[in-house]
Order: sequence, then structure tokens, then C-alpha cells
Amino acid sequence: MTEMNEVLLIALATLVALALPLWMRHKSKILNRVSEELNDLEDAIEEATGLDVELSDAVEEVMEEVIEGVENLAEDFAEDGKLEEGRFESVIEEVKEEVQEATEDLVDDIVEDLNENLEETLGNMTVSALREMLRERNLPVSGRKAELIQRLLE
Repeated sequence: MTEMNEVLLIALATLVALALPLWMRHKSKILNRVSEELNDLEDAIEEATGLDVELSDAVEEVMEEVIEGVENLAEDFAEDGKLEEGRFESVIEEVKEEVQEATEDLVDDIVEDLNENLEETLGNMTVSALREMLRERNLPVSGRKAELIQRLLE
């Protein structure tokens, strides 16, 4: 680790050590406010798109990982005034992995919701309209309505 990185790391750890008591004192208030804002955002997305998106779960998982990582770094630094080699990078990597996992879960939920909405929309269409959509995609147009819908979903 270069001297500049070490200085930055010490400054960051000091800042975290100073901010940690403040965070612990106001943690629930901050998390409640974030949760309220996310719920409002989820409602706005659902109203605009019809999608039932659960952002709060994904954000909560990521925030918990970040909080745990910062607390661990602060504890490590408090013990002897420095961090072991690669510890900061390790915490950053753990947070990145949690963000990736939460994002994948969120995307999976959105795709599932889209498929449910699409199936419902197709179910409300006439057989003639479904056949026209199949023709536009150069797909077979024969079969019962359920088969036509399944073909379009695939």
C-alpha cells in the first residue's frame, strides 16, 4: 500500500470512528426515513408501470452489508490504529457482491412481474389479435388461445 493510500485510509477510518457513534444513535431514524422514501418510490413505479417492485428489500440488504463492513473496519482500526493488509479492499468486495446479488434478485422479480402482466394482457386479447402478433413474428398461428399465448411468451 502506498503512503498516500495509507494516509487516506487512516483519514477514512478516523472519520468512520467519529461518525459511528452518531450513526448508532440515529440509525433507526435514518433507516425509517430511507424506508419511507423507498415505499413512496415503489408506489410511484407501480402506479406508472403496473409493476410491483420491492426496492426496499434490495436496499436494506445492501445497507446492512455496508453498515456491517464499516463497523468491522472501525473496530479493526480502533484495536491498533491500523488495518491489516487488504482488509479495506475485502470489505469493498463484500459490499460489491451484496449489491450484485440484490440487483440480480430485483431484476428477477421485475422480469417475473413483467411476465405475469404480459400473460394477463395476452389473455385479455382476442384470438385474432394473438394470431396477428404471431404472424408478425413468423410463428405458427394454429391452436387454441392458451397455445397461442404460450407461443408468444416463449
